Amino acid sequence: MIANKNLLKDAAVSQRRHWVRVTRACNNKCLFCLDHENQNGSILSMKEIIIDLRNGFSLGAKRVIISGGDPTVHPRLNEIIKKAKRIGYEHVQIITNGRMLAYGNFAADLKKAGLDEVTLSLHSHIKEDFEKMTGVVGSYEQALYGLLNAKKQGFIVSVDIVINKINYKKLKETLQFYIKLGVSEFDLLYPIPFGDAWKNQAKLFFSPEKSQKYLSDAFSLSKNKNLFIWTNRFPAQYLEGFEDLIQNPIKLHDEVYGMRSELMNLFKYGLRMSCQGDRCQYCFMKNYCIDFKELLEKKKISTRKKQLCGKTESVKEKENKVFKLDSKFTLEAFTDFYINNRYFVKSLRCQSCKQTEACEGSWIEDVRKNGFSTLKPKIK
Repeated sequence: MIANKNLLKDAAVSQRRHWVRVTRACNNKCLFCLDHENQNGSILSMKEIIIDLRNGFSLGAKRVIISGGDPTVHPRLNEIIKKAKRIGYEHVQIITNGRMLAYGNFAADLKKAGLDEVTLSLHSHIKEDFEKMTGVVGSYEQALYGLLNAKKQGFIVSVDIVINKINYKKLKETLQFYIKLGVSEFDLLYPIPFGDAWKNQAKLFFSPEKSQKYLSDAFSLSKNKNLFIWTNRFPAQYLEGFEDLIQNPIKLHDEVYGMRSELMNLFKYGLRMSCQGDRCQYCFMKNYCIDFKELLEKKKISTRKKQLCGKTESVKEKENKVFKLDSKFTLEAFTDFYINNRYFVKSLRCQSCKQTEACEGSWIEDVRKNGFSTLKPKIK
């Protein structure tokens, strides 16, 4: 049953989707907002939005995700949803803090417009903690009413939770609270060093290694056959025992899309990435960037070598391949090469192995399939 559930999760992640921003405004002030620097209180015009919708559909996307800021502050959201359906999108989803859905007519109108799914950002079940993170008094009650109205309208409802220093000790209780309210899909996001999350790192960043007990208690809920839990940007080494929660590596393409301008400026003009520096140690894309810079310097990069321990029939040596920097270079092709040939991870147990400096770990898909148990550290 778990294997079938994992296939369903991977199929959902692999579905071609297109993100459309409709506002640069939000009615929350979240401590970890990654988009704060891009918000100026404005809404995008219908013309801009329709062009974006058509572009995504022309590229083969059948699913559109409408975001902001918060999309619910756009006064013509219903029209945007209707237009997306008329263009041909089969599935329309919004990502929102849910506060506007507290108004019953608002949620009902979204349903009539053709909205299929609502993803709600609900980072705690405790009012004080919730509003400490959102920065808005009264947002807790509004968000809860928004959730109840979304369920009442029959939307597919999922919940995003940014795990951080404020909420990680109560993560299991938070999940259980929303499960009782009818939620069965969760995306657990790891904080990354950008936007307000970086500015508020002292309030938010925590040690996953030292927090393993609380995290494992929460992750254990994923064994429920009727519950779908994803992780987003969560370092794989902290998911030993819960390898089915390791993020599908195909989602690296979404990360690269967001970094595209910085990466291409480095590629074309040698411009230093603005994020380079202290924040790299906290970044999910650290190893990708290291490999990208190696490619630019050496003009080629090859497959990593397989782990030095625990060789089994299920974990075979990968064929050595070489990616060369040439006139046909695309970030998409390099990202595919990285995923298939360079995306290797280690267990926390590997820290005590006498071969740890020479070993590059195990390929991410082997770990997702077979677990970290294939890694057998040789204790120093």
